[in-house]
Amino acid sequence: MIASVFAKELRRLDLLSAAKNESAKNITISVHRNHAFEAVASVLNAFLNFAGLEAKFLYSAYDDSLTFSELTNGDLHLIYLDLARYKTNDIGAFLNERAAMLRSKTASPILIVVLDDQNPIDSQFDVSDCFVFSIAPIINELGESAYDLAKESYSGSRLSNKAALEIARYLGLKLIPALILTPLKAIVCDLDNTLYQGVLGEDGADNLAPNLALQKEIKRLKESGFLIALASKNEESDARQMFEKRSDFLLTFDDFAATEINWNSKRENIINIAKTLNIGIDAMLFIDDNPAEIQNVESVGIKTILAADEESALRQLKLYPGLMKLQISAEDALRTKDTQANQERVRLAREYSQKEYFEKLGVTLRFCVNNREQIARVSELFGKTNQFILTYKRYNKSEVKAFMESPKSCIITIAMSDNLSDSGIIAILAASKKDEALELDEMTVSCRALGRNIENIALPFMFDLAAKRLKTKNEIIVNYKKGERNAPALAYLATLTDQTLLEVGSFVYSIPKAINVEGIEITIE
Repeated sequence: MIASVFAKELRRLDLLSAAKNESAKNITISVHRNHAFEAVASVLNAFLNFAGLEAKFLYSAYDDSLTFSELTNGDLHLIYLDLARYKTNDIGAFLNERAAMLRSKTASPILIVVLDDQNPIDSQFDVSDCFVFSIAPIINELGESAYDLAKESYSGSRLSNKAALEIARYLGLKLIPALILTPLKAIVCDLDNTLYQGVLGEDGADNLAPNLALQKEIKRLKESGFLIALASKNEESDARQMFEKRSDFLLTFDDFAATEINWNSKRENIINIAKTLNIGIDAMLFIDDNPAEIQNVESVGIKTILAADEESALRQLKLYPGLMKLQISAEDALRTKDTQANQERVRLAREYSQKEYFEKLGVTLRFCVNNREQIARVSELFGKTNQFILTYKRYNKSEVKAFMESPKSCIITIAMSDNLSDSGIIAILAASKKDEALELDEMTVSCRALGRNIENIALPFMFDLAAKRLKTKNEIIVNYKKGERNAPALAYLATLTDQTLLEVGSFVYSIPKAINVEGIEITIE
């Protein structure tokens, strides 16, 4: 499957004959279009299968006016338009109004994919969970081969088969996984013959040829909020000196949030990197030029790219599912420094009492109740957290907004900072009032914040804030569901109850009347 979906030249027959991913998650996509989408849809599942999805398509009638008169509610609404068929001068305003109308009928994400080579959009969209993408860059890359006007009268589109395949690839590997699936969190890189051509230990730092295009893309991903790490069989001192010496490299040693540079197996080093970053191994992507190393590490569940050459590695990295961010948050820029500072926090925690630890670090917790400016970050954290999450409710922005606006529910966030770094928002609670009781609908904590001795203080503090906000009894109904990776959350819940936790269940927790916050500076907004 890898060869066919990442091929330089896509072939419809190869995609149609690709083995089906039997464990893929089934989704339904409601398609609203004014030109034919069927040529794209016919091969789309080949790409979605690689990402772990299998789609069923529900088509509305061809409709330039987008009346949504026969609305079928899917997991995703895809609006596929050729804007050359419109004569209005303000197509952006028209689409914004139609998207708002569709939003009034559904809470599912809306993806608008437009062919705007003759009528470019320049308007800003203000509809929540609505994302607009132009396929003009794909069309421009293909040039004249993007069109097949001779077949338009019966194919229903002026686009060629070649364009349909590339659009399917972009939708199936990039856009739809970005809307439906949890994103990856880290990219682990080999050094020799991956970030550069040559072997450091044999050729020396001066004689290595940097793979600058690949380094540039990895740097871009790091700046988008993905953690990057190194797993290499080299001497660490040599690697450090190489990065210091090679000013022409685009990556620096400080860019990497974790490094395992030694002669241990890559498998062992990847396990250690996952522990250092406090993330699951299946949330990481490993890039290496050695097929044997790739085969060896795949047994631990990490996703991989074989860097046979820079061009193919770069193509796979640019298309790989889980590496597209639809929005960049302030926390994305803080992630690497915050993760690197954790080693110092661990040292201080060993040496001092809890109160002294918080005072030495200068820990500040900022609690916000129903802060609408945080809707995007709240939805992002609900969507991507796997380890500390209670019920896997992936609230989108529309649902978060509804929580904030209802008098019977609330969203509380915690932003944390200390003398070492600013962590941004690290925990979120969604709670509602049921009669006189407080019910915990969902709660999540960022993996970067776990192990900083704040769970037993900050989370009960959020419960207390929610009870006061919603004027409920001073106890909370905690809902939970066991998942593949939320053991840290379940371990925390086990400290709140004497009950044995089931696969799915709930229990009542009495909120402490006094919470010890000694050493921590707290603000509430």
